[in-house]
Order: sequence, then structure tokens, then C-alpha cells
Amino acid sequence: MDPKTLFCLPEGDALFNPLNTMFIQMACILVFSQFFYLFLKPCGQAGPVAQILAGIVLSLLTIIQKVHDFFLQKESASYYIFFSFLLRTCFMFLIGLELDLDFIKRNLKNSILITFGTLLSCGIIWIPFLWFLVHFLHIKQDFLTFYLAFLVTLSNTASPVVIRSIIDWKLHTSEIGRLAISCGLFIEITNIFVYTFVISYISGTMSGDIFGYIFATGVIILINRFLAAWLPKRNPKEKYLSKAETLAFFILILIIAATIESSNINSTVFVFFIGLLFPREGKTYRTLINRLSYPIHEFVLPVYFGYIGFRFSVSSLTRRHYLVLGMTVALSIIGKLLGVLFACSFLKIPKKYWLFLSTVLSVKGHMGLVLLDSNLAYKKWFTPVIHDMFVASLVITTLLSGVLSSLLLWTQEKGFSHQKTSLEFHDTKDELRVLTCVYGVRQARGLISLVSALHGASSSLFTPYLMHLIPLPKKRKTELLYHELDEDGVNAIGGDDEFGTNEGLEINDSIDSFTRDRKIMIRQVKLVAQMENMHEEICDGTEDLRVSIVFLPFHKHQRIDGKTTNDGEVFRDMNRKVLKQAPCSVGIFVDRNITGFHQLHGFESVQHVAALFFGGPDDREALSLCHWLTSNSQIHLTIIQFVADDSKVEKVVGDTVTKENNDVLLEIVGEDHTKDEIDRIFLEEFYNRFDTSPFSNDLFLLLLYFHEPVLGTTG
Repeated sequence: MDPKTLFCLPEGDALFNPLNTMFIQMACILVFSQFFYLFLKPCGQAGPVAQILAGIVLSLLTIIQKVHDFFLQKESASYYIFFSFLLRTCFMFLIGLELDLDFIKRNLKNSILITFGTLLSCGIIWIPFLWFLVHFLHIKQDFLTFYLAFLVTLSNTASPVVIRSIIDWKLHTSEIGRLAISCGLFIEITNIFVYTFVISYISGTMSGDIFGYIFATGVIILINRFLAAWLPKRNPKEKYLSKAETLAFFILILIIAATIESSNINSTVFVFFIGLLFPREGKTYRTLINRLSYPIHEFVLPVYFGYIGFRFSVSSLTRRHYLVLGMTVALSIIGKLLGVLFACSFLKIPKKYWLFLSTVLSVKGHMGLVLLDSNLAYKKWFTPVIHDMFVASLVITTLLSGVLSSLLLWTQEKGFSHQKTSLEFHDTKDELRVLTCVYGVRQARGLISLVSALHGASSSLFTPYLMHLIPLPKKRKTELLYHELDEDGVNAIGGDDEFGTNEGLEINDSIDSFTRDRKIMIRQVKLVAQMENMHEEICDGTEDLRVSIVFLPFHKHQRIDGKTTNDGEVFRDMNRKVLKQAPCSVGIFVDRNITGFHQLHGFESVQHVAALFFGGPDDREALSLCHWLTSNSQIHLTIIQFVADDSKVEKVVGDTVTKENNDVLLEIVGEDHTKDEIDRIFLEEFYNRFDTSPFSNDLFLLLLYFHEPVLGTTG
């Protein structure tokens, strides 16, 4: 074969064609962005800022004629448009897959009002500025599309930039971080909808195509649901779908996206909803998340953001154009600021989040660029000068917004940190985030049952995580690192059955079965680390996931014959280190494999749970966890309080009358000390909350006297 044909070289003496040049450009963006990120990360800057700067540097290098001829060849624009379409399709599908639907439903009103506020404020600000621009730029026709293009530039939010920045700042599990992501998506979808509606009205021919593509998207969603349920049954013993089966989903998505784009209609919203409505449980969903997350977040998005910076050019602008550029950037930030401030004040969102939310929603560079280059037949005003001014305003606004957002986070670091680290002061109306840690399926089944019990009422806000702990042995037979093993965690050459492969499969099956029966989604996390450093990784995970309590498995387990076996002192030491260093509450889960508790809650059988209360902050924290148990109609809770036998009766909490088949016997006996008073007030509040709760069920408190402590240490 001819070497030129093999490497896709063009005819003549040219060394590179646009395809090879584009891949070299991607590599340069990745290298430059990593270099910038090394210096900007300690300053709190997010990855997109470094990646856009890398693209700007590469763009400035094109001033050199040889570099210009190398990167900007005759057909390079077509390659860039096609590959940006592929990258955009991939990450918008992943964004739909990863989006927190429960949070979106709970905060739908907030997201809609903030979106409406920003669009309204930007639209009002833009009206007087339009008259100035029309005369300044000598616009003679297509005023509607001109106003629409600048309105999108002024009010749009680049949701991929917001999502990547929020993840880098580790706010993706916080309330304000998830609200920023949902608002960014709502603003972007609204802009696309308005733009498409206006263009279809002007053209008069797109309406039928749009309805046809909506129907085709619905068909694709139904096909995905069928395939997501059917494909895992073909190989039930495999942890993930095969690569060929995974490719089937992408072929369907690319076909519908390419067909939509061929009609000059943006496919972003269609692809996003395909991912959003994809089934959220089972092997198929787990496979797509596993195979998409790393390449998209580490390669696709950095290249896409770098391409935004690469398009930055001010060579065609004059001094008078810089005035318009500065006004556009200023009005864009001011419009977002006013809209967010009015919406947040109306929604009574804490003031410490107002400025951050307005700045992070000012980032641009996604749909603004895509819509700018589309439907040029209806944009007679489009010139290279206006194009460069549009792109420059988007890039500068994004960089300024990213820097301002990171500065706000740095100055208010404590205000954005996780606050709900104690269950005693955790309101049951707020979201409860729980992390359960397991080594294998033996611990997973009991902890899944605990998750079922804590979920309680269907209306409760509850987000459980299950972290699969995989200890790395000190010495391995091969020199392969963990990420170099195959997707099942096994060395493809020699094999390693002790690396958690079968355990992982059984854990997945248990979670899938639980999700189907109880409709509760347990988010899975895998942690692979040396046993000596496992506690540090767990503590870091609790901070990143912003959980209020973490459950660790006990270092012993009960065998079939009833005897207990010590799993190893390393597990006990790890539990002690987590108890000492964890930033939130910690529970040690002791499971005796009793089948009654392993039955999922929600069936007719009632589970009896006892809480031991000796007094003190640890016992109050444990009893606080029972608030969520009392909301479960299948839990009968008994609180056993231990008091010294020489104490005197001080006060009766509540009444001893049986109401509506609920046995209530609450009594506190103790000495008049500060500690006892705190315990008494706490139990009073617990009883009052239980007595007025609409989900209250059977509660019984038993009073026991003792001469000395009867329980030893468990950790």
C-alpha cells in the first residue's frame, strides 16, 4: 500500500492533511492545558479556564506563517465542524445520563424562575444596545436574527463549562452546585428552543421536520429502553456489556443526530433528552457510565474547550470595535447578575450564593458558537468582523466569569463547605446523604437492607451511596497497574480471581434487584487503594460526596455455624482511623446475617429495631438516625435507655397513653447534671417530633437500671 494513502496524505509534497493536522492540534491543546492547569489549579481555577487558555495560545501561534499554514489548511474548517459535532454529541448524551433527576424535580421551580429572570433581564438590557449596534455596524437587513444572535450571546450559559467547573471545584454534590448545573441546562435549552422557533418561523419549512424529529427521538428512547433491559440477559455472568453491544447505542444516537443536523436544526437538545430518559438502573446504565465518563471528562471536553479558545481572534478588529466588544462583555455579566439577584431574592436563596451563581452562569462558548455558525442564509449581516467580535466576547466573558467564580469560592470557602456533618442537627426535611462501605456481597446485603429501612416514606429526601472497597495487595505477580487491567479488574494474561471480580458482580446484582423492587437508586463508587491509605480515601470520599454519615463493616463476621471469625486486624485499624479522621458521623455495621432483616422493607412483615441510649453526644447521634427509621411504616422502634440505679425520677417526657395503636412509654430518670439535661431535652424533642410526624408508627421506650457499663468497645 502507498504510504501516502496509508497515512491519508494529500497529493503533492504536503506532509499533513487536515485530518492529521487536527489530531496534532488536539494533542497540543491537551499538553498546553495540562501545563496551564498545573499553575492555575493551586489558585482555585477550574479546568475549562486552562483549556481555553491553551486554545488561545495555539491560536496566537498561528501568527507565524508556517504554523498558520500547518493548522489552517484549505479543508480544515469542514473537519473541525464534523469533529466538534461528534464531540458535542458524546458529552451531551453523557450529561443527560449523569444528571440528578431527583434534584431537578425538587428544584424545578427555582431553576425555571432563575432561567426566566436571566433571559428577561438580558433581553431588556439588550434592547437599547441594539439600536446603537445597528448604526455602529451598519446593519441593513435581517434585524430579527441579528437581535436573536446577540441575545443568545448575552444570555446563554455554556452548560458543559458549568458542569466541568462545578466538578473541579467539588461542588457537584452540593445544593448550590447542582442548582447551577440545572439552571445552566435550562438556560441553554431555552435559548436553543427560542432560536429554533424563530428560524423555523422565518424559513417556514422547518416546522414539519422538527415534529418528525421529535417523534423519531421518542422512538429511539423506546428502543434504548428495550435494549437496556434485554442486552444484560444475554450474558448475565458478565459485569458489563460487550463493546459491540455498547456501540449499538452510539450508532442509534449518531444516526438521529446526523439526520437532524442535515436539516440545519441543532441536535443538542434531542441527544440530551435521549440520555436524560435512558433507564437509570442495571448493567447497561453502569456500562455506559463506566466507558464514557473517563474519556469524555479527560479528553473530549478539554479538546472541545480548547477549540473554543482556538477560535479566538481579534486581528480583524479595529479600535472602534474594541468598544463594542467591551460593552458586550460588560452587559453580558451585568444582565446575568441582575437576573440572578432578583430571582434569588424572590426564592429566598441564601445571599452568600447570589454572586457565585450569577458569575458561574455567565460562562459561554457552547451553543453561542454553534448557533452563530448555523443558518447563515438568514444572517445577511454576518461578516468576519462580526464573527470575530462574537467569538471574542464569548471567550473573554467565560474567562472573566471563571476567574471571578473561583475568587468568590476562595474568599467564602467556609460558606461553601459541607455543613451537614451531624445527624443531631440535621432536619429530616433536608436531604440525607449516606455512604455505605463494603468489601464484598456479604456486607452489601445487610447494608442494602439498612438503606431500605432508612429510606422510610417515599417522599423523604434520601441519597444512598455504596462504596466497594478493593484493597490492593502489596505485591502483585505482574507489573500492571490497576487501570491497565481489563474492565473486570483482572490481568488479561495471568488472571487474578482475588481482585474483587466475582464480588463486584454479585454486588451489582444485589443492587439491581433492590432498585427494581424498591425504586431506590443506589449510586455506586469503587475505591481501589492500599490498605494503609484506605482510610484517607474514604475520608476524602465523604467530603466529595457530602454525606452526613458513613457506615463501615465490622472487622468480624459470623459463620454458618454461629461462630465469629476475625477478618484481620488491618480492617479493625482502618475502622479506627476512619472513626478518628472522618469529617462526618461514622457507624460500624455489625451484621449477623439474620434473614429477617435482610428482607427488603416495604413488604407486609414488620421489622423490630432497638436503639440503646446511654446518654452523651454519640448516643444522641445514633438516636438521631432513628428519626428516619420512624418514617418507615414497616419499622417498629424500641428505645432502651440505661440509667444508674441510684438516680431519682426527675421528669416524665410525653404521656403514657396509647394513641392509635402506637405504644408510647417515654420516661427519663437521671441526676441534675448538664449532660443529663441535654439528653433530657433531646429526648423531649425526639418524642415531640415523633408524636407530630405524619409517618409516625410504633415507638416504645424501655428503662433499664445498671450498676456499671455492660458493653465493651466495638471499634
